[in-house]
Amino acid sequence: MNRQLRRAQAKLDRKAEIEKERRKAARRERVEELRERRRRQREEARQRVGSGAPATTNERRQYTPEERKRLPGRFSGAFMFATVFFIALQAAVPVEDKTVGNSLIGAGFFLMYGYFATLFLSRRGLPRAMVTAAVGGTTLAVVLGVMQAVQGQQVDYLMCGVGAVAAPVGAYLGRAVFNAAPRP
Repeated sequence: MNRQLRRAQAKLDRKAEIEKERRKAARRERVEELRERRRRQREEARQRVGSGAPATTNERRQYTPEERKRLPGRFSGAFMFATVFFIALQAAVPVEDKTVGNSLIGAGFFLMYGYFATLFLSRRGLPRAMVTAAVGGTTLAVVLGVMQAVQGQQVDYLMCGVGAVAAPVGAYLGRAVFNAAPRP
């Protein structure tokens, strides 16, 4: 009986050792692949610098579906479109008494738009996501003021002004969050 137990245990030990070696080899392979990829990136950067080409490219960064899952802002596109919807509602629905609080709350939507738009565009790999989101939010604030004027409503200058400043601030916050997140 003891001999059978020893044989079974020895067989399990051999299997565990083989599995351990297989995992070590897989890890070694992943590390080697990562080193090779970094070496290629350094070599490409040297070639770009050596050829006088700009260090940054305007090309889109392509993420694999697995990498995209790990990036921050998974639902940022939906939130961005929701904030645009609420911003448009502010221009469409007239308010009888506009207070400073209401104007600042409305300007907060521009901050959220800049934040979510930057995350959304960065997840898609666009090179100038922050600038695009900031310009888009500022343009949205100006268009909101024009829409209110065209409709004959009283233009909420406080909301449009603070919103035009809040959109780039939100875009900056979105870029900070995206850059601080661990990379896949």
